[in-house]
Amino acid sequence: MSPKGTKSARRHANFMITLTPTRLHWLNDDGDDPADLCAHSPVLLEVHGTALVTPKDGDVTVSAAAVFLLRTLERDHTPEQPVGDQLFPCCGHAMFDTGDDDVVICGCNSGPDLSVVHEEMDQVQLTSPNGQTVRVALVDWQEAVIHFCDQVTAFYDAALPKRPTRDDSGGFEKMMAEWRRRRQQSERKRNIA
Repeated sequence: MSPKGTKSARRHANFMITLTPTRLHWLNDDGDDPADLCAHSPVLLEVHGTALVTPKDGDVTVSAAAVFLLRTLERDHTPEQPVGDQLFPCCGHAMFDTGDDDVVICGCNSGPDLSVVHEEMDQVQLTSPNGQTVRVALVDWQEAVIHFCDQVTAFYDAALPKRPTRDDSGGFEKMMAEWRRRRQQSERKRNIA
């Protein structure tokens, strides 16, 4: 697996899910910066040939997206009950530890979004803002999300150690703790299935 974002897909039955960052980088794009806490990349999300998010949608904060995607493994993401702002936020630079289990991630109000709704028979319905809808098996959605998160994790692991400011350290640590916790939970569920 290349931390620069290789195309990878999960095949199951008669469909394929591709969920991948396509050009991982730090905001400055001039190299690694220990003070830059957020990884960025365009994203490709395609299900059986239907593109729901494409690199043409621009750079997103894939570190925030990874946390939000992991949240969708347990609950829906809809405009009425979001797991975060947009599923793929343009910005996710403000992270806060409010004392809850989950970090609060804030940014601007732009970036690709889609609804993720859990349905009967272990299915997940993905709906883009323009109404494109696809259904996938929950296990396949889980595999795609895990792979995406692992790609972003590998990018962080290959980077210089991050040095958040005193004001940012609590929120950044909370984000990384939630990321690790949810990733471990998804692995346990995957091993049960």
